[in-house]
Amino acid sequence: MKLKDRARALRAQADAKTAEASTKWDELVTAREALGSVESEDLAATPEFQAAQAAKVAYEAVATEARTAEDAYKGVLEIMGTEAPEGSVPGAQTTPAGDASDPRASIGQAFVESTIFRDVSARIPNTPGSQLQIGTTDSVQVATREQARSILRGPQAAIFSTPPDVVEPDARPGIRPLPLLPPLTVLDLITVAATDSTSVKWIRENVFTNAAAEVAESVQGTEVTKPESVLTLDPVTFDVTTIAHWMPASKQSLRDVAGVRSLIDAKLEWGLRRRLAKQVINGDGIGPNLKGIVNTPGIGHVDRAAVTTAATLIEAIYDGVVTIGDAYGETPNVCFVSRADYKLLRFARDDSGFQAGTGGFIFGTPRGGINPIEVENCLVLPNFDLPANHSIMGIWREFAVWMHEGITIGMSDSHADFYVKNLVAILAEFSAAAGAMETVAFCEIAPAA
Repeated sequence: MKLKDRARALRAQADAKTAEASTKWDELVTAREALGSVESEDLAATPEFQAAQAAKVAYEAVATEARTAEDAYKGVLEIMGTEAPEGSVPGAQTTPAGDASDPRASIGQAFVESTIFRDVSARIPNTPGSQLQIGTTDSVQVATREQARSILRGPQAAIFSTPPDVVEPDARPGIRPLPLLPPLTVLDLITVAATDSTSVKWIRENVFTNAAAEVAESVQGTEVTKPESVLTLDPVTFDVTTIAHWMPASKQSLRDVAGVRSLIDAKLEWGLRRRLAKQVINGDGIGPNLKGIVNTPGIGHVDRAAVTTAATLIEAIYDGVVTIGDAYGETPNVCFVSRADYKLLRFARDDSGFQAGTGGFIFGTPRGGINPIEVENCLVLPNFDLPANHSIMGIWREFAVWMHEGITIGMSDSHADFYVKNLVAILAEFSAAAGAMETVAFCEIAPAA
């Protein structure tokens, strides 16, 4: 028998044993409930106890067979060089969320391979309308702090890339270019570190007055005092806060391992990353909110023209680059602008045509976004989270997110009336602090106050 055929046969055997184990588990739960209503001094002598004991032995036997079949299937896949899939056998050996060599592990995969999810999934019967009570499960750490740093910064390649079992289309050189990488976001640019405390204390440079000057030699009777520069330091504290959200799912859907994984990866993970990016740009720092760079006092400022054109916006970006260069001594790497301002720049034309503004595109053709927009060596990118008429640029490594813990996921049917509606809430969360380490490394372009 070929390896692929052998793998298919083992997969079918593992699925059949898993289904049988689920049925046996339901029988065990029923037997336990019956035993719980028995009143007897010699409980072990009752028929209900004997039935529960027999159901437990039957379940453990089938569960062992299911795990054995699952291990055999994975063993064949390892020989074939194929990634082992998720399983839903109760009590099976779980795969950790990942290690240092796998920084971009799927949090959905890590969750569905956990013992907690497998135990709950195996107890859900095949028929809809189950009244099984789940309660609130323990949270499962699906990503360590180190893994969360990569997950929250990178694109969702595990979701949107071509699956390994799909035939790759025939792409001939010269017909169309390869797709570009996803555009940079603020999370790709900032510093992501770690902390074990509930807050991060930082000493930030507030004002630096450079008094460096030439000094003549002192002579007898005429002593020269060398100039003193002034550096004012500002201690700041960044508090750790939790970013979390949950989504409802039917209990029956928990048996769909691939579906639960996709839901977590495509929605819960994306939502966490999207919220963190929004907070880094525009968090107001009130209550549990992080303080984003737009609302950080002390950053540079350039007045935005009352009537903004492509020319006035380009000039303002140039002035911002100079502001940061003079204060920090380095050119900012990225300037984020609103979608409307990005369109203004992308479709800006020069005056080489027959009429003003009908010549060539200043920043190259907008076709396919193959021509980046740069002003004074500062890359200009669109951003969804900026307030209206607002742009922000900076040396983005000077803004940091300190991860306090990795990403965790838990489930509960104890929310509102979820139990009677056969629904379960799946919750994902992580904790972090964030803030600008050096305010002089950033500059805003905004209307005059």
